[in-house]
Amino acid sequence: MPKTDCEDLVREGTEASKHSLTISASLFEDAAKCYDDKGDRKKAGQYLTLAGDFFLDLKNREKAAVCYGKAIMRHLMIDDIETAEILLEKGKEYGFSSTTHQYRIALDALERQTQSKIEEEEETEEAAIEVEALPDIDILPIEEEEELIPLNHSLLISEEEAQPIKKDYLVPQLENEESSTLSSFAVLAAISKATREEKYQNIQTNAVVKDKEGGARFIDPEVTLNPFKSIETSIEGIEGDDTLSSSVEAPKSTDELKQDTASELTTADVLKSTDNLDLDYVSKTELTNVFEEELFNIEIVNTIPFQWEVVDVKTDFKLEEKTSSTDGLVFTWRKDQIEPGEKIAVEYILRKRVERSIILRKENKVSVISSFHSVKQDLEARIDFVNTTGMVLREILIEDVIPPELIVKQSEPSFKIKPINLPTPESTLYRWIFSSLNPGDNFSVFYRFHERPLTRHYKDEVECVAGVIKIEKISQPIVDSKDYEYLWYYSISNPITEKITLTDRIPSDFNITMVDPTYLKPAIGKEKAQKLLSWQLKPEDKFTSMIIRINGSESFTALAPTVELSQLGEFQLVDRMTISEKKLIDLRRLREISSRDD
Repeated sequence: MPKTDCEDLVREGTEASKHSLTISASLFEDAAKCYDDKGDRKKAGQYLTLAGDFFLDLKNREKAAVCYGKAIMRHLMIDDIETAEILLEKGKEYGFSSTTHQYRIALDALERQTQSKIEEEEETEEAAIEVEALPDIDILPIEEEEELIPLNHSLLISEEEAQPIKKDYLVPQLENEESSTLSSFAVLAAISKATREEKYQNIQTNAVVKDKEGGARFIDPEVTLNPFKSIETSIEGIEGDDTLSSSVEAPKSTDELKQDTASELTTADVLKSTDNLDLDYVSKTELTNVFEEELFNIEIVNTIPFQWEVVDVKTDFKLEEKTSSTDGLVFTWRKDQIEPGEKIAVEYILRKRVERSIILRKENKVSVISSFHSVKQDLEARIDFVNTTGMVLREILIEDVIPPELIVKQSEPSFKIKPINLPTPESTLYRWIFSSLNPGDNFSVFYRFHERPLTRHYKDEVECVAGVIKIEKISQPIVDSKDYEYLWYYSISNPITEKITLTDRIPSDFNITMVDPTYLKPAIGKEKAQKLLSWQLKPEDKFTSMIIRINGSESFTALAPTVELSQLGEFQLVDRMTISEKKLIDLRRLREISSRDD
């Protein structure tokens, strides 16, 4: 609809207000829809608000609440939170509540977007503080064995194999810093960050063998680290979709799984499966005899950093020795001989630990104690720190590094103290600050975790004579929601002049609670135990992006969407690719980035 038609509707609504409020309210609703279709969210919100005012005058409170709710959503779409909050307060004055569906959605969206903005501002402030407060520092390791802080290390950790690691430093920046000031704690945080970064976190492997003459040969084994019991497989022959891709939990081999998939799995089965990042990993050390003779006295040495808990080991080797070093747990494996072309392996099942750094200051000398704590099978961990020095400890910084696969559902400290929660791309940092701790005091934290739901990222490319059609979908769970909710982001780049039909699927009990932009609301159909969402995309829209929000009763695996061209016979399909990646993606800036790239 041309822009002049929208303005005509506004003029007609203004004129109609002189003789009929009902007609005027309806015309302003039409004007808002017109501006919606043109992507002008600000004017759409303005005329929805005006329509709501007229419906209030007509005593139609339900209709007014719907208009106000839609108006709030339009202003949220352009990040005009201030206007949305004003409309919210205005609605409350009129007695609007969450009982009205559209208004409830707006309330929920406003709360989340406000919280998101607060978190973004906090992250920006924290980043600024981090840059300012964590400068490059000079830390000089103390080589001599000087017990700066005589702690009983056995009380710091319950796992026998992961002994605490203590390092002492001289820090010139602390020479004139008073105790327990903000700047001194900032230096301690910088020291903690520097010592974490210098830790060697990769699995180290060495291997030596002997030939018939007794000569030693050093061989580089192949070392891999992958999620355990999770493989990416293309699921073909599923009823209703032949281009699905999903992560399937299966202890079978890849070949067995591919043989069984087509006959056993249905789309509904995949939708109902859980979809979390893996907690357990498998590390495999493989050694192949590439020589034309037997090799003897094979010895493989693996060093597993303490950041990893060894859950299980599978191998044909004989365990010669297991010791601890400053780098981690050291396994020494032996085998008498290996035939030409034979491959032998050691396979570790690993799980990430919570790493704790305790930073203690004594004038310009600092002790950094690193301890590593296993996450129990029920996703809980209790970490203690006991002052066993017999003296008051002043200025203590404690930082717990939570693996990225876990979300902290609850943290219960033994003292009334709130942590500073610092999300990072690699992990989540819980920082606890004390100005003093008395002798014998035990600061413990009891953590309850959730497995972080998986963000799925699908990319489809269809190459034809006119160019390449690119379709992208990202499914991101909302981790702080009480219900099971997801944000789905779509991006479609269409260089051709044919209409595209995009189809996706959600479980039958799921509902769409938000579509941005609203004029791209999908048509909804049914297919057995699921709902079909379909969009008819216009040829003139060379680039389209949208976000929908869905919620339901349980978690599920998001599938790849399917795409149809209106006249498929005219196009030669050269290649079609669907991939699924396990990764964490920030959806908040995707729309901004996509628009900028376009």
